[in-house]
Amino acid sequence: MDRLKLNSYLPQLDGEISVPGLASDVDIFRDQYGIPHVHAESRLDAYFGQGFVTAQDRLWQMEYDRLRGSGRWAEIAGISALDQDKTVRKFGLRRSAERDYHELNKPTQAIFQAYAHGVNAFINTADALPPEYDLCDLRPEKWEPWHGLIIYKIRHILMGLFESKLWRYTLSKEIGAEKTAALFPQYKDSDFLILPPGHRYSEKLSHLAEELENALRVLNPNHESDSGSNSWVLSGALTETGLPILAGDSHRALDTPNVYYQNHMRCPEFDVIGLSFPGIPAFPHFGHNESVAWSVTHTFADYQDIYVEEFNPDNDSMYRSQNGWETASESQEVFAIKDHAPETMKIWTTQHGPIICGSPQDGYALALKYTATHGPTTWAESLHEMLLSQNLHHLKSSMKKWEDPCNNLLMADTKGNIGYLCRGHIPIRPRQNGLLPVPGWDPQYEWTGRIPFDDLPSETNPSSGFISTANNKPVGDAYPYFISVDFALGYRIERINHHLLNNSSFKVTDMKKIHAEKVSIPASVFREKLCGLDLDYDDNLTEAMEMFQEWDCTMEKTLICPTIYSVLRDNVVAELLTEQLGEKLYKLVWEPADRGRVTFLNRFKALVTDHLREDNTTLLKKGDTWSGILIRNLSKTLDILSETLGASPTNWTWGRIHKAEAIHTLSGLFPELASMLNPPQMSVSGDGDTPLAGSYAPANAARVTSLSVARYVYDLSNWDNSSWAIPLGASGNPASPHYYDQSSVWQSIEMVPMYYDWKGIIANSEHHQTLRH
Repeated sequence: MDRLKLNSYLPQLDGEISVPGLASDVDIFRDQYGIPHVHAESRLDAYFGQGFVTAQDRLWQMEYDRLRGSGRWAEIAGISALDQDKTVRKFGLRRSAERDYHELNKPTQAIFQAYAHGVNAFINTADALPPEYDLCDLRPEKWEPWHGLIIYKIRHILMGLFESKLWRYTLSKEIGAEKTAALFPQYKDSDFLILPPGHRYSEKLSHLAEELENALRVLNPNHESDSGSNSWVLSGALTETGLPILAGDSHRALDTPNVYYQNHMRCPEFDVIGLSFPGIPAFPHFGHNESVAWSVTHTFADYQDIYVEEFNPDNDSMYRSQNGWETASESQEVFAIKDHAPETMKIWTTQHGPIICGSPQDGYALALKYTATHGPTTWAESLHEMLLSQNLHHLKSSMKKWEDPCNNLLMADTKGNIGYLCRGHIPIRPRQNGLLPVPGWDPQYEWTGRIPFDDLPSETNPSSGFISTANNKPVGDAYPYFISVDFALGYRIERINHHLLNNSSFKVTDMKKIHAEKVSIPASVFREKLCGLDLDYDDNLTEAMEMFQEWDCTMEKTLICPTIYSVLRDNVVAELLTEQLGEKLYKLVWEPADRGRVTFLNRFKALVTDHLREDNTTLLKKGDTWSGILIRNLSKTLDILSETLGASPTNWTWGRIHKAEAIHTLSGLFPELASMLNPPQMSVSGDGDTPLAGSYAPANAARVTSLSVARYVYDLSNWDNSSWAIPLGASGNPASPHYYDQSSVWQSIEMVPMYYDWKGIIANSEHHQTLRH
């Protein structure tokens, strides 16, 4: 398949198409970046149009998420994907999605139906479908209304915290409660006294935890290391216009195509522009209508628990509960596998949820209780209500049914109000549930309700004039409910607030400075200690020290010091981590792995930074000093860089190794086409500690695994002064000029126009298509 042939797969973007299912005609205008603006005469026709344009641009992405969320990727990828499918089927996302859909009220079901009709209209009328279908010899199945709910669930299940609980259990089992607590200063020793010594299920649980951690790796193919985000909202008291500005960016793995899709739909009932998930109607995370704007960051609230279930050795269909022995439900799954005979698997479910690791025959197994799958939810009824909001109060009220994930929702309205809400379902249960797997037969660990909506953390029009979030802890210790123990570190929010506290009259253009903020707080600690050393150096160390003296601690891709610092810090952390955990556990943490281990590694890095700042030698070998460790590892770092990048430091710029690589879902199956399917690599500034995000796993040689996947600025004084950018482009078709045409804009921390006024949309449109009813 060559580039010329790829062009034949591009969708028709101009002219007229007759499609069934519309009440009136729908007009679609596309701007110079291929971003669609849908104009309809009714809300259902608007959702139809949204489904149609999303399928035009992202049908294969929707297909991929539908298949993997249903546990059917092996039908395309073969036996190598079977473990992934088995893990997903255990989660029960398809069953949960169907159940949720049937629980929705009729108006919301109608919205999902209209969106699905739009998707199917494209499938049935397109001259050619995306090229991936031919590569896989596949014809898309009919798009069902509940398929979007599968997509939403597979996109968010790993944003919970159950993996961290498994890793904390592994640590406490291997090195003991006291030593584990020392690595988590915010916890007490007793938090890790999971079991009395020799308890009957201790050894079995260790095996199950390791087995599940390995299974979860396949669900994180990009080794995403941080799913954070930044957001901030300024009241009119701090802006030149006297009305709010809302801005921020979302941090995830770099999918190809991008996880978010820029689009706009208008009808007499609403006029909304924002970022949607391909396959899901409306704008769950980012958007604005004529009166109110909204954005989210991840709260890192805890809404997923792991329960250890004990099964009856005399009747393995029975498990122990607080009321005695109960019967687990059982189902059988059949897996179709490309070029392979079908396989089957049994799945068991207890009162807490599906068994995701182990089986009744093992005697003990692990069950997942997760707010989004434990029972039918009606969160999707919030989607349309959001679009109708006319002020902050209406938008906040529309969130009463929001379930998963829990988000820090920032809001602003054209009346000048700004606000914050921690939206979502957070169960009420003991703090211990947030740390480790808990016994399923002990009633003290059961959920007793959810935090009432009116008690969720919220704020309106603070006296500071701004609200900022970066996945940091939302409330103080006096808050009466347990939310989480796994909030993000404070480095990003400290740098964001540095900007917000040092200006009293912001313009929209000032938001770029915050988006581009790349001063690393941990780097400043390392630099200060290095520059304060009073030792004799060899020539290489002297040159490095002189560079550090001149460095302002910005993680700029054109500089050399960020590279030296990053490799140095990783070497120091690796040495101390091995000392604390031993070689076996160190390797488990250091290699790209599940989020639980990645989260722990980030926290250990922060602990090392804190100890270095305070000259605390607790983590050091007896007799060792921070001076010795820094000099020893700086010498090692310079040797590594000379060997890998060349002897001249001019070759050591951060952008040379700190790169984002966008990998198409099929480039692994068709490596000969990777050069056409994969967008070009991008050198990236920043790191995991800066607002300009660029997280990486140390073992991956600084390859970026999490970055800003959408930037936005909403100007509530003039919607057409708003702007946005994503790392790639609106289209998911490799032949499209919009496959990665925003890449250069995104790399330079610039934005593309967010056209909202329809005169401007029509004047700047490059394509116009009409769907005839």
